[in-house]
Amino acid sequence: MGDVALLAPVLAALAKEHSRIAITLVTRKAFAPFFYNIPGVEVIGADVDKEYKGLLGLYKLYRELMALGPYDHGIDVHGSIRSRILRLYFRLSGLKFSAIVKGRREKSLQVRRYNKVLEPLPHMVERYMHVFDRAGISADPGRGPWINPDTRCRALAMDYLKKINKPNKTNFWIGIAPFAGHAQKMWPLDKMRELVGLLSKLDATVFLFGGKGKEKEILESIHAEHPEKTHVVAGNLTLEGEMALILRLDVMIAMDSFNMHIASLLGTSTISIWGSTHPFSGFGPYGPNSVIVQIDPSVLPCRPCSIFGNKPCYRKDLACMNWISAERVFEETTKLLDIGPAQTV
Repeated sequence: MGDVALLAPVLAALAKEHSRIAITLVTRKAFAPFFYNIPGVEVIGADVDKEYKGLLGLYKLYRELMALGPYDHGIDVHGSIRSRILRLYFRLSGLKFSAIVKGRREKSLQVRRYNKVLEPLPHMVERYMHVFDRAGISADPGRGPWINPDTRCRALAMDYLKKINKPNKTNFWIGIAPFAGHAQKMWPLDKMRELVGLLSKLDATVFLFGGKGKEKEILESIHAEHPEKTHVVAGNLTLEGEMALILRLDVMIAMDSFNMHIASLLGTSTISIWGSTHPFSGFGPYGPNSVIVQIDPSVLPCRPCSIFGNKPCYRKDLACMNWISAERVFEETTKLLDIGPAQTV
């Protein structure tokens, strides 16, 4: 989800600098809120797991998209098997297409076990922008924010805040999103519990973000330890409502994950904790108020070992995460909030 959200700065910039351009964006329906309020962008929600599954399903999607045209140019910012098939259908109809260059070779050099070449690669937002550049359309994403929750999103968040008796902001609001798509990108939960304990000493409210099921159970157990200071957002708000709530946070503490990207694109200050992956691969937070917490590869030369966090730990002990202390993350949080011990309670 995070890589899809990173397209928002590009589309917002294009809409601002090229007001006469109309863009039809094909993505999963759940991702549509990322692109709310961007003029000239029509989002087509495609269920590629059911209705448009397989070659015949993608051909059906192609035919439906063609009926919405005509188009002057096609842009493939994903480079997946599905998008390549769609691209082929469109090219056979005569439509010009530009496709993303993901830099797979350069990334592979970053994560090999020995003799790594760890240099900053273009951010995904830059890679997206380069595709449009090659299509003859250029724009500057600027400094954001790039996602703007609409009135409905804000109403959903307010309904939730009223439900937990927090309609007005009277102290610091801190978000914590301890989960990620892969275990190697997750900070140990005992350290997260320790961090919440430290944050509970501040004049602050801590909002706990995550998914349903097991993730919500874990968050509920953390909430039970600090019931007066924490609230579980997981399972109580849709994505639309979560975005509007994140917009109001003073800081979001997250992994290399979707929540990190959303907070950054909303303009909310972020603290992201990195382990097996590295922001040099181009997936770091894009916003200006971002703090990276990680073990330097000069100290732990096996880092990074994966681009997406889906590879097993070389050392078998996940030192890249275990060596990051709760005190260090707490200190970075107080710096961002510009507070000291005198303001703890």
